[in-house]
Parts: sequence; structure tokens; C-alpha cells
Amino acid sequence: MRARTSPPAKMALFLMGSILVLACGTPSFEASSRGTGPGRTDAGPRPIRILILSGENNHDWKSTTPKLEAILKGSGRFDVEITETPALLTDRSLEPYDVVLSNWNVFGREPAVTGWPDETRRAYLDFVRRGKGHVVVHAGSSSFPDWGEYGRLTLAGWKNGQTTHGPRHEFSVRIEDASHPVTAGMKPFRIFDELWNKPGISDGAAVLASSHSAPDQEGTGGWEPAVLAGRFGAGRSVTILLGHDSVSMDNPGFQALLCRGVEWAATGRVEAPAGSAANMWRWEKQDGASLALVGPRGPVWRFRYDPALDVPYFHPLNTVDGRTMTADRPPDHIWHHGLWFSWKFINKVNYWEVDPKTGRPAGRTSWANVGVAARDDHSALIAMDVAYRPVGEDVPVLTEKRTIEVSAPDPDGTYAIDWTGVFTAERVVVLDRTPLPGEPDGQVWGGYAGLSLRLAGDLDGRQVMTNEGPVGEMTDDRYRGRHAAVDYSGLLGGQPSGAAIFDLPENPRSPTPWYIIKSAEMSFFTPAVLCYEPMTLQPGESITLRYRVLVHAGRWDAARLRREYERWTRESRDPK
Repeated sequence: MRARTSPPAKMALFLMGSILVLACGTPSFEASSRGTGPGRTDAGPRPIRILILSGENNHDWKSTTPKLEAILKGSGRFDVEITETPALLTDRSLEPYDVVLSNWNVFGREPAVTGWPDETRRAYLDFVRRGKGHVVVHAGSSSFPDWGEYGRLTLAGWKNGQTTHGPRHEFSVRIEDASHPVTAGMKPFRIFDELWNKPGISDGAAVLASSHSAPDQEGTGGWEPAVLAGRFGAGRSVTILLGHDSVSMDNPGFQALLCRGVEWAATGRVEAPAGSAANMWRWEKQDGASLALVGPRGPVWRFRYDPALDVPYFHPLNTVDGRTMTADRPPDHIWHHGLWFSWKFINKVNYWEVDPKTGRPAGRTSWANVGVAARDDHSALIAMDVAYRPVGEDVPVLTEKRTIEVSAPDPDGTYAIDWTGVFTAERVVVLDRTPLPGEPDGQVWGGYAGLSLRLAGDLDGRQVMTNEGPVGEMTDDRYRGRHAAVDYSGLLGGQPSGAAIFDLPENPRSPTPWYIIKSAEMSFFTPAVLCYEPMTLQPGESITLRYRVLVHAGRWDAARLRREYERWTRESRDPK
């Protein structure tokens, strides 16, 4: 395998690259970065090594492969090689590369002629499983409809009898996930391309951007997936369904997605282009839906309050160098949302979990009078009126005045979220939880409710620390104990990071009982005021819950946790 570039072509590609280098840092978007990638030195990053699969395609690969090569080389971030014989790939031949980019397919050809040998199939999947990257452009995934693992790796492809497309035309592309490194800071754009309707999508694939499929262009009238991302073992996969031909690949939006998608697949990060607007702090607002603080390394935090959600919540909570601390809607508990607040049972109605029959909780949480102040010093104040009522009822059983104060990151990158809820019963209210083991109908998972934090699934080397010392052995992977403060930390991308929650001494039942999980599947903790017993409020009676959440780099020991906690309690009593 080698880069198929003759000397005259190299000069042409150099001139083209001088122009295209701007596309991966184009002013049409404001890029994020996610820290430093592997192999970095003080002299700068080493190039990411890409292997492009080419030589067969039901599209014009003879023009699109050189275009992809030029875009990537022109960015200055990548070394590119091309193979036209992917069926010969082995563990050894793949080992030097960081990412494979597929511009290859044998759509509609005979499998007996075009199939890969078992050794190649195994090596190809293992390459990504062990932590490398995979990227697909347009039809590059549409080769092996009967190879299930290949479909899971490639995330999306042409599905016979389901997928369609109309004529090439100009359409809009919008960003669906502004918190993902590939699309963070990108703006909507328009492109002249071929738009796929209803592609086959693999379980676990996240849609990062979508294309508007107009009915007058043989479309569905809705938004169809355009860019997807997912994990495959320890590796990362990106599929870009845009890029039918070299003309569409000239689009700056496509080029930005290509460069950023390849970099994230290879490293798990996206570096900010030098001199771009992404090197400045800024606010990113969606009226009535979300507020985010964006720094040099992408979003630091995002608060989501779209009225269609089940609860308002923070996700992501990132370190300032771009490592994501939280998980949103994990497959095991799709009602977990980064940092959020929810009661479990109010008068025996479940406000926590999603009813599989309706897709919504039986107890509804709603909010109104939302006020959002994004300040020049990068702090923010959020206020809202929250109501809790059973489905089908108009009058709430419980109301809440919620205020959330988010500090600007300090010089060490630590920032605080001060969360206050004042709850008032509109009638007799019993706040309850799943019973604990040893109680009637007790369950191993009993005891949770309230402010909760679900941490990222790739958090390694986890440690739970209280203000009195570390938590050791956990029965059934759970811990329940009373403490003023708890910190949950681990390694993200090999770097230590953590989040702490403090319970104000004036809170009911302080020091609060905690409900903490450290299992193979889950990192979760909550100051569970109801853990040991329910709470009854009479009509008109109120309680106030105040917590501080701190997101930080590094690991905190008990002494650091106590110092931070004591400083907060002093500030709470004497704000001046």
C-alpha cells in the first residue's frame, strides 16, 4: 500500500491543499477541540495516519478518492495512503494506521467474487475494536448486507426495499448534537448532493447532523440522518452520508465534517484550528431550548430545557479541556440525563422512569417562566417554576422554585453549579422511593431520588471519595451512607477527572444519605434525601434543598473535599 500520487499530481494537490486547508477551519463553523491526541510533543501533533479504501464503488471513486486525499492532506493534520485491494488487508498491514476511511463498496456485485476472506474480516474489525478509528463516506458502507458486525461498525448504509434517494439537489444540513466533538460549534449549511431517505441505521448510532428531505425532490418531508457516530469496542466510528461526488465534496461544510470526523475517529478529540473563533469563550443559545458555555476546547457545559423533554438537565458536563464527564440516555436507563433532578414517587406515582407503554413517565414534570442570564464573565443564572402532576391532571400536587447558579471556570478549570429547589405541597404529598433491602418489598436498588449525576460510560479507574475518606468495598456495587460531600472520579482518555456534590448543612436530614453505584455498567451518585425513609408534606408546607456540584480535573482526596466544602458553606452563610 502506498500513496498513489505522481509528481505532477503532487504539485496540483499542493496548490489545492493551500486552499482546502481553510475548509477544515472554515469560518462557516466554530470548531471545538478535545485536548491533545496521542503522540504529541512540544513541536506539535504528529500527523494522523489514514488508510483510504478505494478501487471499487458504484460511484465515481476515480474522482472522489483523490478529492478526499486532497482535503485531508490540505488540512495539515493527516498523512494519507490508499489501497485498492482491501481484501488483502491483515493485522500487520493495518497496524501503522490510526483510522481507515472507506470510499469502497461492491454494492450489487456477487459476494463470491467480491467477498473478503475470514482473516481480512477479523483483522478489519479488530483494528477498530482495539481502539482505532473508522470513517465511511456516502456509499462506503454498502457492501456486505449479510455481515452483521460490519453493519454495526459502519453505522448506516443502503437498505434494499427501504432506502431511496431523489435527484441531486441543494438541501439544508442542520446540526443535531452540538455537544459532540465532530459537530461542536458547527453551523447549519446547504449542499448540492444526493440525499438518502431512510437508510438502515445500527443500534447505538448517534445522529450528529441531518438533511432536510423535501417532498418535491422525492423526499420524506422530514429530516434524514446525514452524519452519525458511535463506538465499536474501544474504537470510534463515523459515517458521513453526504459526498456523492467530487462536486459535493467541494462544499466547505462537507470538508469540515470530513476533517473533524476523521480526527475524532482516530483520536477521540478534535483540535481547534489556530486563529479560529473557537479559541475564544462564547455563549451558545437556542431560545427556549438550551444554553451552553463554549471554550477553546468546545462546550464546557450545556443546560437543556426544551419543553418536550421529561426533565431539564445538564449534558454534557465537560472538563475545560474537553473530556465529557456525563452520560445522557444510556441504553440501560434511558431516563438518566447527565445532571438532573427527579423525585421517584409522589403519592405513589412514578416521576423517575419512562413508562414503556407511553414513552413518558406517569408523573409529569413541567416548567415555565424560564429565565436565563448568560453573563459576560462566563457565569450564568437560570431560574424556572417547576410543577409536578400525574398524567391527565391539570393541577400540580407539588411546585418548585428552582434557581441554578453556574460559576465561570477558575484558573484550574474547576466550575461550580449551585442548585436550589424550594418545594411546596399543594395538597398532602408523600415523597417516596423504592424500599431498601430489609424493608417490605425491599430491592437491591432501593433508595434513590433527587439530584443525580450519571457519569460517562468510559470512565476508568473509578474512585469514590467522601469528606471522611474513600468508600471501599460496595455490597452489590452500591453504597449508602451519610456524608456532607462525595466526589466521584476516574480516568477519561488517561487523564484524571471528577465531579463532587456537596449537601448544605441546612438541608433536611443533613448530612444526607447517599445512593452510589459503581458497577461494570454504571457510575452514578445522588444525595438521596429519601434514602432511609419517605417524607410527608402538608398542604402549603415547603422544604428547601441546596447543593453544590463541582466539575474538576484531577482526583480529590478527603482533605481537598473538606476544604472545598467548608469554603462553600462559609460563602453560603455570608455571600459577601
